[in-house]
Amino acid sequence: MALVLGLSLSAFAGEERIGSDKEQTKLRVIATTDGEVDDRCSMVRFLLYANEWDVRGIIHSSSKYHWKGDETRPGKGWEPISWLDRQLDAYARVYPNLKLHDPDYPSAEYLRSQVFVGNIAVEGDMRAPTPGSNRIVQVLLEPDDSPVWLQAWGGSNTIARALKTIQEQHPERTEEVTKKARLYLIMEQDNTLRKYIKPEWPGIHVLRSGGHSFGAIAYDWQKIQPKDVQSYFDREWITTNILEAHGPLCALYEARDGRFRSEGDTPAFLHVINSGLRSAENPAFGGWGGRFALSNRVWKSVDKEGASQHSILRWAKDFQNDWAARADWCVKGYDEANHPPQVILSHAHRLDGRAGGQIELDASDSRDPDGDTLVFNWWLYAEAGTYSGPVTIKGAREPAATLVIPDDAAPGDSLHVVCTVTDSGEPRLTRYARVIIKVKE
Repeated sequence: MALVLGLSLSAFAGEERIGSDKEQTKLRVIATTDGEVDDRCSMVRFLLYANEWDVRGIIHSSSKYHWKGDETRPGKGWEPISWLDRQLDAYARVYPNLKLHDPDYPSAEYLRSQVFVGNIAVEGDMRAPTPGSNRIVQVLLEPDDSPVWLQAWGGSNTIARALKTIQEQHPERTEEVTKKARLYLIMEQDNTLRKYIKPEWPGIHVLRSGGHSFGAIAYDWQKIQPKDVQSYFDREWITTNILEAHGPLCALYEARDGRFRSEGDTPAFLHVINSGLRSAENPAFGGWGGRFALSNRVWKSVDKEGASQHSILRWAKDFQNDWAARADWCVKGYDEANHPPQVILSHAHRLDGRAGGQIELDASDSRDPDGDTLVFNWWLYAEAGTYSGPVTIKGAREPAATLVIPDDAAPGDSLHVVCTVTDSGEPRLTRYARVIIKVKE
C-alpha cells in the first residue's frame, strides 16, 4: 500500500541558531557505496570530515555499474570490500593526530562498527534484507525525530530494501520515517527510485544530483570546470596538498598521474558539512553540495551545461582549501595547521524589512581559533532567493554592513545574503553566515 504524504519546503525548515558551527547539533549520516574508484577517493575525504557528523553507517551496496554477482548473474567491476578496511586502517594511524585538531573525531574502532554489507549481489538488488539494509532500518526507527541523511554513492537499492522492510514490518511507523529520512542520490544508479521508492514513499525527501552538478568534480571535471578552478585539482595542487607528506590515509587517495581523478559522490556529504550556508535546512538554499529545485516530487540539481554560476563550483576553491587543511591535520600539530573561522551574527538569521528600507547586518563577533586576520564579504546569493535584481550593500567588505532593500522588491520576496569570512592562514579557510530577508507589506 502506497503512502500518501505531502512534500513541502517547510519540512526542511531549521531552527534559528546564532553562533559558531560547534553550537549546532550534528546530523546523522549513513553513506552507501558501490566501491568504484571515485567512491574510494570520496571516502578518503569523507573520513577526514567524520568529526562533522554522527556517522551511523558506512554500507557496501551495488549499482548498475558495479555488483559482486551471485548464482543468477556474474559480477561486474566489483572491488572487494577490503578497500574500506585498508582506509580505516590508515585512518587509525592518523587518528591520534586528527584528535589534536578536534576531539570529536570518532575512533577507527567506532567507524568499523558502523560498516555493514548491504545488497551487493546484483544491480538493483532489494530481494531480501541484509545486514546493511537492517542497519538503516535500525537507525530510522530510533526514537529520534532528527533527520537521517541517507547517501547513495552507488545505487539506492540497499536504502530501498530498508524502506521495504519498514513498510512490511512496521507499517504504523511509515509516516514517522517519511518525515525524518533524507535521501541524497548521485544520479539514479539503479531503478529502485523509480520502481519502488517514489511509488511507495511519495512523501519522502529525495535529492538527486544530476550530470552537470556532481559531474563538475567527477571524471569529466576538466570539461566542466573553468581554468581558474582547475588549478585546485591539477597535479601540482593534489600532489603538494594531499598525496605527499600527509600521512597514510591521504597516500591511499587514488589520483590519476598525480591529478584529481574523480569524486562524483563527494557532493552527497559536502551538502551536510556545516559550513554556515545551512544547505541541509532546505535543498533550494544551495551550498557546497549543490542547489536543487523541486520537480515531480524529487529535488533535482539545477546545473546545466554552460551554467554561469555553477551551484557547486562557485564554492570549489573554498572546499578544496578546506580539504587541504584536513590533510594537514593528519600530520601537523595544532599550532602548525590552520582551522576555519567561526562566523557569528549579532542578530537572527531571518529578518524582515520593507521595500526601500535598510537592514543592518553584523558579524563583528566572528573569530578565528588561530588568531588570523579575517576578511569579510557580504553579497546577494540571488539564485537562492526570489529577488534577483541588483542590491546595494553598504560596507560590503566590513564586518558590519547595511543592505538597502530595492524599491521594486515585492511583498513576500526573499533575499538571501551571505557573509563570507576568510582567514589569513595557510591554506586560507572560509566559512559563511546566511541571512534571509523577507520583504513585508
